[in-house]
Amino acid sequence: MDVGVPMTDELWDSYLPKKFQSLSSFQWTPIPVIERTWKYLSLEKEVTSLVDLGSGVGKFCIYLSILANRSINILGLEDREELVDLSLSLKALWNTPEVNFKNINFLDEFPYGHSHYYCFNPLYETMKGSHSIDSTKIKSANQFLKDLEILKRKLYQLNSGTKLITFHGFGGSFLAGFRIVLKEEIACGEFLVWERE
Repeated sequence: MDVGVPMTDELWDSYLPKKFQSLSSFQWTPIPVIERTWKYLSLEKEVTSLVDLGSGVGKFCIYLSILANRSINILGLEDREELVDLSLSLKALWNTPEVNFKNINFLDEFPYGHSHYYCFNPLYETMKGSHSIDSTKIKSANQFLKDLEILKRKLYQLNSGTKLITFHGFGGSFLAGFRIVLKEEIACGEFLVWERE
């Protein structure tokens, strides 16, 4: 990116293969949401690390790192190897060495111990719809509800004070053991920050 040129979703998408550009508005976090996340994090007393649950093409992780002057350790978890490979190539392109990506399913291997977590409705792929990344996920209401319960149990085990930042939710509307500390409408969606009590 040229110095002084503002980041936009269109500019970011131009670095993606065509097949992923068309999914941008449904699957990848909008730039204004990443910027709002940084505004929130920049005022936090202690941000030791952040995990993106379902990092896709790495857009949230990489651009957040750039906004933060590469001052936060960021981990993106994605269960599609092709997307992890793409994220790693974009990480190199944007020179964000403190961002890491792992090819794992966070429902199977949840990364405990981080100060902040982020998700952009990571269970969306199990819902029936026309904006799927591919056909590898089982799509059914039962699968969605099963995965939602697993995710809620994992989140409930987080340490007191841990923050969860969501855009378009985490898949549900209530999280036991959490309180909402920030709620805003942004970029045609709901931006929430939850704190583990």
